[in-house]
Amino acid sequence: MASNYAVVRTDRMEGTGDRNSLISIKYIVSNTETAIQNGNVLKRGALISGEREIFAGATPAANDALDDIVLVATPELMYDERKRDLDDFINEAGKPARAYHLRKGDIFSVTKPALDGKASPEVGDTVELKAGTKLNVAASATQGSTVVGKIIAIDVVGKYTYYVILVG
Repeated sequence: MASNYAVVRTDRMEGTGDRNSLISIKYIVSNTETAIQNGNVLKRGALISGEREIFAGATPAANDALDDIVLVATPELMYDERKRDLDDFINEAGKPARAYHLRKGDIFSVTKPALDGKASPEVGDTVELKAGTKLNVAASATQGSTVVGKIIAIDVVGKYTYYVILVG
């Protein structure tokens, strides 16, 4: 049962110590609640009608303000006994996901399924928004795109290769 979902680490995120930087969010596309991988980003919208703490999440545009963007990073809890690896996990449609506001100086890591752009990301590459939920990796910033940060390290931990991103 092979899977290719992204895996995320919240290495040094403000939200790990300050709950004000965490939100619950549902990814909504054309009024339809949609599944989303950890390590992807969403544009935070308004509170969902009838909810007190769950926000609507939309697909970001390349030039959205970084203050409106959140990183999806839900703890990997799987009830299907056949799914045991971190890359078997996906945030299901209709269920709230945990997300972190991105703050300058935050550090997080993602595996390749969370990234588009360069086929082989390298230390020093720019990480930016694109029209989609995956982050884009480029050798230098693309005109008209919001820069999220830079890749500062590549970590291999077991079977996972993480691209470590410094926000700012």
